[in-house]
Amino acid sequence: MYIFKKIKKVTLKSFILSLLLVLSFSLIKSQTVQEQRDSILSLTSNADSQQKVLLYDSVSRLYWRTNPDSSLYYAELALKYAQKTRNDLSIAEAYNALGNAYAEMGKNDEALDNYKKSLSLRKAGGDMLKVSHSLNNISLIYIDQKKYSEAINAYKEGAAICNELNQYSEEAFMQMGIAQTYNTINNKTSALEYAIKAASLFIHIDNKAGLASNFNFIGNLHKDLNNNSLALEYFKKSNQLYIDLNIQSGISTTTNNLGIIYDEMGQSDKALSYYQEFLQMAIDNDNIPSQGTAHNNIGFLYAKTKQYQKALESYSKSLSISQNTNDSLSIMNTNNNLASVYLSMGNTSKAENHVNTALKYTTSNNNLLYLAESHEILSRIYAKKNNFKEAYHHQSINKEIRDNLFSLNTNEQIVEMQVKFDTDRKEKEIELLKKNDEIKNLELQRSKNVNFLWIGLTILLIGFGILGYFNLQQKKNSNKLLQQKNKQMQIAYKKLIESEEHLTELNATKDRFFTIVAHDLKNPFNALLGFSELLHNNYTKYTKKQSEEMIKAIFDTSQNLYKLLENLLQWSRSQTGHITYNPELFPLINKVKHEIDLLSNLSEKKNLKVINRVEDSVVVYADINLTSIVIRNLLSNAIKFSNPEGKIKITATEENNMVLVSVTDSGVGMSKQDVDKLFRLDESFSTKGTANEEGTGLGLIICKEFIEKNGGKIYVNSQEGSGSTFTFTLPTSIK
Repeated sequence: MYIFKKIKKVTLKSFILSLLLVLSFSLIKSQTVQEQRDSILSLTSNADSQQKVLLYDSVSRLYWRTNPDSSLYYAELALKYAQKTRNDLSIAEAYNALGNAYAEMGKNDEALDNYKKSLSLRKAGGDMLKVSHSLNNISLIYIDQKKYSEAINAYKEGAAICNELNQYSEEAFMQMGIAQTYNTINNKTSALEYAIKAASLFIHIDNKAGLASNFNFIGNLHKDLNNNSLALEYFKKSNQLYIDLNIQSGISTTTNNLGIIYDEMGQSDKALSYYQEFLQMAIDNDNIPSQGTAHNNIGFLYAKTKQYQKALESYSKSLSISQNTNDSLSIMNTNNNLASVYLSMGNTSKAENHVNTALKYTTSNNNLLYLAESHEILSRIYAKKNNFKEAYHHQSINKEIRDNLFSLNTNEQIVEMQVKFDTDRKEKEIELLKKNDEIKNLELQRSKNVNFLWIGLTILLIGFGILGYFNLQQKKNSNKLLQQKNKQMQIAYKKLIESEEHLTELNATKDRFFTIVAHDLKNPFNALLGFSELLHNNYTKYTKKQSEEMIKAIFDTSQNLYKLLENLLQWSRSQTGHITYNPELFPLINKVKHEIDLLSNLSEKKNLKVINRVEDSVVVYADINLTSIVIRNLLSNAIKFSNPEGKIKITATEENNMVLVSVTDSGVGMSKQDVDKLFRLDESFSTKGTANEEGTGLGLIICKEFIEKNGGKIYVNSQEGSGSTFTFTLPTSIK
């Protein structure tokens, strides 16, 4: 890991005692904990109280992993002798030892209380390096308590202190602590910012080991952000550094990462080469778990390239290793992988055996993603067996689990927003305090200048008139500077208010969004539960026609729910910046034709005529995927609100370096009041179509988000009974 688990640095006051400790520790490397304890305690007989604090602290550290109760006992002894010294820094050292012991026992509240006491005393004693150590320990406790904004603020304060003390090595690890905390709350961009700061420090102090770990971390961040080319660059740098340092564990890790990134980039041959190299290193180092990982990755690559027999061989080796090491997570994953391969080969019997084996490990390893995957595979197996009831059952479980995962991700995004708000507010408060200090200093300086002026006038009333003039000018300059500082403070305060208002608006938008989701999910689920309950309880009592009508209602409601979830996912991804915007020049007609074909079943049901008037020459500069989603939503709405036998027309014209795309229907139209509710998240607006089609209420909101992301605008003209025209604009060239 990049961050310290505990600050283990010991500073003895006595040179003689330091020498004795060094000699004793060199002799007890191979001793047991009991023998080491006895060796250290033997030094306490000739030590004073201040030295005993450090010795008992050392013994306390020996028991961190093996006997937390003993660790606490010796930490309390350290505090007992520290209080006798009445030396604040010794007492601070003892409180830090108590904090460490409680942390090892998992008692975070007690650990935090003692770390804060140590921090206060170290600040009072002016030992700023130890202050940074306390802040590091406090950050670790906050992370365990999931108080991420507090952890980040403590790390930043510690890093600033290390920077002032030119302790660049410790500053680098604290910057990495900040980066890892941001990564924990899925704020990848902020994590990348602080990881790069840490990298520059590692380069400055020529810490190649730290830099190698840092580059591997940055590579993983770029991989998560889908920046595969940058991820590849950093993994290569990290790998080379580990090779230069001959650190086998690092070489192994980065070799596997290189295989993964080449795999994701579609370069199967290179990926296989690195996976095989990773496997050979695991064999050479007798690293059994890594051998299992390597075989699994190789099997996954073979499965992707449809080399199923080779995939089965690799997965079987991986499964054997996982079973020998009793790694339930790997057993579950590999059985799912084997089931997927057998299913692709058409062997449903073996596929079912492996996926059922995977499900047996659910209780011992509650991994939602693998559990969802198991039920998804079972759904496909039963579908191949034409047992659609069971297929639907397992698909429903898969969907429920993934919905739970989506909720967890949403909660993480909310935590991320809260952390950003808290850290931004803290930084603004610090900035305002600094401005206030500057103003106070200026006022004090001005007061001193005035006093000097009067003293000068009293002593040399006339003879030093020129000096008085210059002092007066200096006073004016100070006043001018004071006004400037006041103005800067007002600007900073205004920015803080604007930031809080913006975050308040974001929270309000979030509340409105959840209200819409609750409203739009309630009715479809009531329908699903109602119809399915009727079928379940009274299936034999209904006629075939009645059953078919209920099944059709369930199917239609499920389709609508799927559309709602798809729109929710697209909207939430756009709000959190997870939708990639990749603009390019492309002819618009191809995407229009494609979307018309996709929705042809819906238009044919109503016998609608869809007219494509987009010319071949019309070219736009936009993101293809986002543009497709907009066209699909607008065309779907036009079909929904058109009367049978009606017409829908799609046109595109160029005007002032923009393309105006219009979708016109001859349907029911809208009133001005309904038009005003469109494109707004604070108005849950969704009406049924001419054939009672259900809507989600989010389609047009998503259209507006995506069009604005492409640099365009969207608007509507509509009249009740006369149809509607939705128009959006897209740029024609790179700006």
